[in-house]
Formats: sequence, structure tokens, C-alpha cells
Amino acid sequence: MKYLRWLMCLLCLTSLTLASVQTDECEHNISKSCYDLGIDSYKNAKTKKAQLQSAELLAKSCHFGYASGCTDLGLLFYSGSKGIAKNWERAAYFFMKGCKKKSYKGCSNLGFMYFKGIGFKQNERYAQKLFTMACEHNSSLGCRNLGVLYHQGSSKIRNYLMAKKAYRKGCDLKDMTACNNLGVMYQYAIGIKKSYIKAVNLYKLSCEGAYPTACSNLGYMYEKGLGVKYSFKNALPYYRIASDYEDLRGMYNLARLYFTGLGIKEDKDKAKILFKKACQGGLKRSCTYFKMMFGKR
Repeated sequence: MKYLRWLMCLLCLTSLTLASVQTDECEHNISKSCYDLGIDSYKNAKTKKAQLQSAELLAKSCHFGYASGCTDLGLLFYSGSKGIAKNWERAAYFFMKGCKKKSYKGCSNLGFMYFKGIGFKQNERYAQKLFTMACEHNSSLGCRNLGVLYHQGSSKIRNYLMAKKAYRKGCDLKDMTACNNLGVMYQYAIGIKKSYIKAVNLYKLSCEGAYPTACSNLGYMYEKGLGVKYSFKNALPYYRIASDYEDLRGMYNLARLYFTGLGIKEDKDKAKILFKKACQGGLKRSCTYFKMMFGKR
């Protein structure tokens, strides 16, 4: 017991020592230490002042050449928070700065803004250039976004074979959204030969990688018997995982099973709660079911 207390004290002292070293190094303009302090500080920030101090540390790391500091500062301005007002112009500036310093996540984030027309006039070709650069440098986010561009972009840029290639690389780089999206292409034969088995395997991989939409998709494959043996019972745990992570379709699908009693004990009250929650989240079909089954929104 004494040894355990001694070890815990030693760990505390080590943590404090590391923090002190990082602070000292940051004060002497060592960019990585400023970045680490900024990230740790932001995770624990509970006030506007603390959030601003975190942003200042990231800005300092960016100023002294640390690319991830630029990109993550851009993300703070992109999403906004209590202490940092949303500002797309500043977000784009820091994404670009990070990109120029070879933070390919920064390139991909900037490309996303151009792809969606956020803060800029939409420019798919420039987004393509940024995504391609990021993907070629093994940024999983860059590959995923490049896949989405080729998969869901305008008819001028859409290319399903290129989408498959980008998603495949993103999935190999452990981007679970890319794995799921490739599964969707196989399930619905979007520009490639239909394969329910490949779709199921990709959904399993993505679900196990904690991407809830893939869990919902996998549940659907079991419910319909696509690439796997038809089973409401096997669909249930995947819908439940997706619902627990507040995936809208996961909540809707789980609500259907509760309402019908398929694969689970019928529970109209739980069904009502889940239908309503998915409806409030913006899933229109859940609103329709909720109104039809319970007579109101």
C-alpha cells in the first residue's frame, strides 16, 4: 500500500514536471510545447478566459512554425465556442497556413470549405486539388473527402471509380467513415458491381471502429438478409449501438423494432421516445412514423 501511494505521488510529480518543462519551453518559443499546452489547456478549459488562453498558445505554436497549431486553431474558429467566436475567414486563413506548413489535415479542411461553399464561393476544382494533395500524403481525412467529392459532387466532377479508389485508401488508413461510404457504394451498386458481402464486411469494420452510422447500416443488412442471414435478433444490437451514439437512423430503426416487437419485447413507450428524438434531430421519416403511430408531432 505504501509502495502504491509512493508510485502515485511519483506519477503526479512527473506530470507536474512535464507540464513545467512544456511551459518553460513554450516561453522560449519551442512551438511543439506551446501546441501541447494549448491542446491540454483547451480540453480542460471551463471558462471563456481559459479557452482564449488556449487559443493564444495554439497561435503561438503556429507563429513559430508548428503546422498542427495552425490547423487546430483554424478548427476553433471554424466551429466556434464560448470564448472563441465562429469566424470562417480566420478559419480559412489558419487552414491555409497549416496546409502550407504541410499539415495535410489543414489542406483537407480548407478544401471542405471550398467544396461546400462555406465562407467562399463554391469551387469543386480547387477542393479537388486540396483533397488530392492531402490524400497523396496519406491523410485519411483527405482521402475520405476526395471520395465524397467524387461520389456526391456535381455531375461535372462526379466519378464513381475515383470515389471507390479514394474511399479504399481512406479506409486502409483507418478512416471509418470512408469504410462505411465504400460499403454504401457496394450495397447500392453506385458505379461499381453490387456486393452485399463486401458491404457487410466494410460496415462491420467501420462499426467496430466506432462509426455509429455503419452500425445502423449493418443492422439493416441483418434485418433485410442482405449478405448475411436474415435476423431481427442480430440486427437489434447494431441498432442499439447506433442509437446509443445518437445516430438518427439508429434511433429510428430501434424504435421500429420496439413498436412492432420484432426481435425484442414490444415497448410502445420506448418507441415513442426514440421516434420523437430522431424526428427532433431532423429525420423526416421518423416524424412521419411518429405522427402516424401517436397522432401528433
